[in-house]
Amino acid sequence: MTALALITCNGKTIRVNPLLHPDQLCYGQDCYLRMPGVCRNQPDTVVPCHSNQLRHGKGRGLKADDAMTVPGCFWCHYQLDQGSLFTYAQKLAFFYRAMWRWAPFRQVAYGVPALPSLEALE
Repeated sequence: MTALALITCNGKTIRVNPLLHPDQLCYGQDCYLRMPGVCRNQPDTVVPCHSNQLRHGKGRGLKADDAMTVPGCFWCHYQLDQGSLFTYAQKLAFFYRAMWRWAPFRQVAYGVPALPSLEALE
């Protein structure tokens, strides 16, 4: 059984079941995307950044599965979704690198399973 996680964001503390809402665990974390020249790593602006790939459930008007999220600051999230500073391949590399740093921490801290292999991301 997984314990509820206490998440504090914008002065409010909420209880979240990390297995039901893994994206909520991103709030208040450091930015994991760390895009050079963009990232300001301000934890108060960190939100869940969903994968932008169809294989992860992304579609027109649909977000990818919540398990495919990483914490990202406002500026990195903007560049990931709408920015033009980086190519699509570079954005994928930033997201994958962030996912592989975030997933093990998420598993240890909150009990949310880490990704089994690289194939889960591709």
